[in-house]
Amino acid sequence: MYIRREKHERDVAVAFLVDISGSTSRTLDNGRRVIDIEKEGLVLLCEALEAVGDQYGLYAYSSQGRAHVEFLTIKDFDDRLGAATARRLGGLAPRHQNRDGTAIRHAMTKLSTRDTKHRLLVMLSDGRPLDDHYRDDYSLEDTKAALREAKRQGIETFCVTIDREAESYVRPLYDETRYCVIDRVETLPTRLPRMYRQLTA
Repeated sequence: MYIRREKHERDVAVAFLVDISGSTSRTLDNGRRVIDIEKEGLVLLCEALEAVGDQYGLYAYSSQGRAHVEFLTIKDFDDRLGAATARRLGGLAPRHQNRDGTAIRHAMTKLSTRDTKHRLLVMLSDGRPLDDHYRDDYSLEDTKAALREAKRQGIETFCVTIDREAESYVRPLYDETRYCVIDRVETLPTRLPRMYRQLTA
């Protein structure tokens, strides 16, 4: 009797895109801010990603008008996880607004350089896209258009929202991609690594 053993090698590149708009300064019942919970979740996520060996980048974004979109690199794909990454992650603070479509396109550019079988973009947001003159139907349609562009480039997308009022817009916004609404922000740190494992199983 012959037993054939197949080694399944992971070939994944993932970009995590984190909303650090001003609303992430919201204080929860336990006294912690939304952004503090986001950062804790990213620390645990980094540990999980290092364990499985997937290529990954961590990015944060905020904006103040179309000419001032901030796309911050916490850890680029080729960076080693270390003290510099920890400083950048620890230094994240709530900033301005969130022009989601532009940030998604920046993340797509980062992913397009990775020569892997599976490319994944995971966006973590705490509210609907909003910026100067970037609101309502226009902001929703631009974000949906960016997600469609990612799909055409062979990039899988997954959107996580921690907005308690997301039901008013989340279905039409993410109807063409997978998404998850987390109604208790405090559970994000434990749920985020688990969701990633399920996405890439």
